[in-house]
Amino acid sequence: MLWYKLKTWHGGEETLVKEIRRSVPPYLYNDVFVIYNERNLRRQQQNRIEPEPLFPGCVFLTCQETDSLFRRLEKIPAIWRLISTGYLSMFPLQEQDAQFLETISGKDHMVHVSYVIRESGDEDIYRIYGPLEYILDGIEKIRFASRCAKVHKQLWGEDTVLPLGILAKEDVGVEMLYQGMQTMPRLPVTGHYAVLEIQKDATGRNVYRIRGHVTMIPQENPAQRSFASA
Repeated sequence: MLWYKLKTWHGGEETLVKEIRRSVPPYLYNDVFVIYNERNLRRQQQNRIEPEPLFPGCVFLTCQETDSLFRRLEKIPAIWRLISTGYLSMFPLQEQDAQFLETISGKDHMVHVSYVIRESGDEDIYRIYGPLEYILDGIEKIRFASRCAKVHKQLWGEDTVLPLGILAKEDVGVEMLYQGMQTMPRLPVTGHYAVLEIQKDATGRNVYRIRGHVTMIPQENPAQRSFASA
């Protein structure tokens, strides 16, 4: 499957998606979509999860073959106007970039909030569940007060900063607002999680180090677990 990034103006992402879905026969492409990121907008000790574009101004398109698709796109007046005026450009993605985006956003094209849980009795060891597991080496800062992890990732040849939403231990079982509905977050039962260790450098700045991954052994005592060192 070929991946393309369609760069347009910030705020015009869904308009472009709707125009392609309306004007291009579905047999010419696999999917066209915006990748969203669940931000935890914490206000007055309450969590409100709101999706927002992870890459503002970017639409992603997947297809098997490009020639017929691009010829069709150029015949759509609204799309051709964007191309000719410089408000739309298309770039192929390298395989590793496409695989990473598919891994963290899944079939629903949504980067869900990750759980960052401090180990009991140890403020410097975190358990991490969710998309953040796949980008541990890029973590620059975890802000529990604002429920956000600032992550660096090389994408399409650029250093890209991803502000990924997180939930902390005290959020589990506490009512929050998610897409207009009240819900109670629970820890995901995935059978595995990542382990992150925080150390201080010479200036006192936090340095995040991958300690490994834990895989829970099924149908056995929860205290038993296998540990794979990073």
